[in-house]
Amino acid sequence: MSTDVELDRGFHAWAYLFSAWLLEFLVWSYPFSYGVFLNYYTSHEPFQGTSSSLLALVGSLSTGLMYFASLIILPVFSRFPVHKKKGMYIGLVLCVAGLFGAAFARTPGVLLSTQGILYSVGGSLLYFPTMTYTFEWFSERKGLANGIIFSGSGIGGVVMPMVIKSLLYKYGFRTTMLALGAAFTVFTLPALPYIKSRVPPSQVVHHRPIDTQFLKYKPFWILLTANLTQGLGTFLPTLYLPTFATDLGLNNAASAGTWALSLMNGTSAPGCVFLGYLSDRFDLRISIFLSALGSSFAVLCIWGFTTHLATLLVFAAVYGFLAPSWSALWTKFASTVGGDDPHLSSMLMCIFIAGRGVGNTLSAPISSGLLHPWALTGKSQYPYALKGYGPLILFTGTTLLLSMLGVIYRQLNTKVLRMRIPRRLRHSMSKPRSEI
Repeated sequence: MSTDVELDRGFHAWAYLFSAWLLEFLVWSYPFSYGVFLNYYTSHEPFQGTSSSLLALVGSLSTGLMYFASLIILPVFSRFPVHKKKGMYIGLVLCVAGLFGAAFARTPGVLLSTQGILYSVGGSLLYFPTMTYTFEWFSERKGLANGIIFSGSGIGGVVMPMVIKSLLYKYGFRTTMLALGAAFTVFTLPALPYIKSRVPPSQVVHHRPIDTQFLKYKPFWILLTANLTQGLGTFLPTLYLPTFATDLGLNNAASAGTWALSLMNGTSAPGCVFLGYLSDRFDLRISIFLSALGSSFAVLCIWGFTTHLATLLVFAAVYGFLAPSWSALWTKFASTVGGDDPHLSSMLMCIFIAGRGVGNTLSAPISSGLLHPWALTGKSQYPYALKGYGPLILFTGTTLLLSMLGVIYRQLNTKVLRMRIPRRLRHSMSKPRSEI
């Protein structure tokens, strides 16, 4: 392919965008539907009676490790870009092996190794090389493109919980996992040819050392801290919503929890597009503020006072629109720190993605420590007094609120910035506010 292929438009750019969206749909919709698996595992053989915290760890690892692996996978493929496509095919094999292997799991350890670890490693190899091409195909519209791609996991999160629930309760665990593995293969293979570099790999500079001057740049640390804090809480409602619906005693609780989870995932799709578009057109701090404050309000003031299905669905819709869509801001975080250098921006994006992974991985053990009776247990009709959900709700809402720290990333004197950041990074700081 010649190097004069247009940015932001043309068949190849849109073919890449659709294929990347499809991989987003496939790779993330299974982990984001894990709440359905968890509710099934805790009430059916062979995992009935197993510690719920151990089973929850499978879900947090399937997302957390996938995010965290970006720290290893992206630098390797940046150094050896000609091997990206090979790595993606290996990732496809590992994902399918993880799903097929889980079908024959009889112990939590095997389930953890297959559905939790093997699938996440394969998903990382399949997914992250795809994301590195976004900076090559899109420039002016990279926020919107990123939002569209990330909306794939939201739409997949609408469809897959219902599909998985139907398969689990109709055909059982083993048949479901085998069917999911086969479907993953059938839909992934046609997308891979369109996920490619805008320029031939031989023209990509992959021996250049990473400029580490961004480590001296205070906004980087502010955005990284906000991102890590947001990651600690954002996965917990997705993980526990179906189980929460059962514990709340809703009519047809299994279906109610699945509907709520699907709605949450579904509203994240327009949420990603909205926040991505908003970050392109207006000050990035507006998007950070809306996501952090809105999602925290949804947890503390809606989830915390849910007693009926209608209220649970309202929470799922508001939370899904504002919390998971935070990921649409990562490209803007990266370009804010790294300027217009696609090599550095890709590396910075992998750092922000890994920050989410650290938070997601830690969320399962943290939540297992929080889900215990406390001072308000049994003293009210609201979820704050339901079993151990009170501490869980407070922790989730507080971490999301603290992520609003990100809005202060620009509260520094411009002269100080010019003294501390390298010249080629100043370009991003010199743009009008509406572009950052």
